[in-house]
Amino acid sequence: MAKARTKQKSFEARLLRLAAWILSQPEPVTRAQIYARFPEYRKKPETAEKMFTRDKDALKDLGFHLETEEVGGKDQVGYTIDAHASLLPPIDLTADEAAAAWTAGVAALRLSRHPLHAELESALRKLVVGTRSLPPRAAATGELATEPGTTDADRLLAGLVDAWEKRRRIRISYWRVSSDEVVERDVDVYGWARRRGEWIFVGHDHLRDEVRIFYLSRVRALKKVGLPKDAAQKRSKSAKDGDYDIPESFDVRRWSRQQIWDYAVHPPAAAAVRFRGSLAGIAKQLLPGARVATDEIGARVARLEVRNLRGLVRQALAWGPDAEVIEPASARAMAREILASLEPRTWGTP
Repeated sequence: MAKARTKQKSFEARLLRLAAWILSQPEPVTRAQIYARFPEYRKKPETAEKMFTRDKDALKDLGFHLETEEVGGKDQVGYTIDAHASLLPPIDLTADEAAAAWTAGVAALRLSRHPLHAELESALRKLVVGTRSLPPRAAATGELATEPGTTDADRLLAGLVDAWEKRRRIRISYWRVSSDEVVERDVDVYGWARRRGEWIFVGHDHLRDEVRIFYLSRVRALKKVGLPKDAAQKRSKSAKDGDYDIPESFDVRRWSRQQIWDYAVHPPAAAAVRFRGSLAGIAKQLLPGARVATDEIGARVARLEVRNLRGLVRQALAWGPDAEVIEPASARAMAREILASLEPRTWGTP
């Protein structure tokens, strides 16, 4: 029995080391690189293959999002782990863990507003029913009582979520920062999320005739307006269909994780950033989705497509001297312009 437990611990430790190592690599790793890194795989080819296949399946069972990419060469396939897409598997809470979760959940209900507060309350009630040894007051329904939201933000968020659930077109009065004016926009809401402490929603903007992102804090008014008569006649008569359909390919996470260089300011353009020093090892994390390779001087060069070049330039300057935008040439000129504008304010004399 003791030998079996030791073997299981060794297996679990290897899985965690394997996952951590793959996550730390800036590029996909091949099977040969994995075998070279972990001595446990240095067995007969057939045994190593079976062992690696089992480990891959176990990683997926643990919730790690293991992906494969074509890398060419002898191995053809490389492995990466998408940290953002990985999820923890279902877990059984101990009595202490359940008590901590219940306490945090009740605090969240009382101190914050969220469109899923009803779902959180339902989850806490299930926790009370399904877990023993919770505090006696957990069984009191009054512990879960919350005051209804009364702020403008609460009302806007509730209206937004209601329209999204019913697939109803909304009309918003939206503050445009660039011109300091409020404009009306008709939007089919595809999804909403919390990003960097602020509520956003994404949908088809009928003014621009494209999918755009909106900040709830800039919405001055919101109401459901439905479809124009001619458009409504083309829709199904079934009430559950609503005013519009959400595209199957839509994923709000792509927008909630959107970086400043992804903002739709101009058509897509190719750009490249060179990372040296301490930033070289985390180039992939700094520019998710970029193609990263080592250049002739040993630096890491990340190539990506951007829609807001100035945003990328400003971010590269914020990273410091170990990050340098090398393409396109206009980006380098932009960086010089930004630095020149800052110099008099920072040091007094140009």
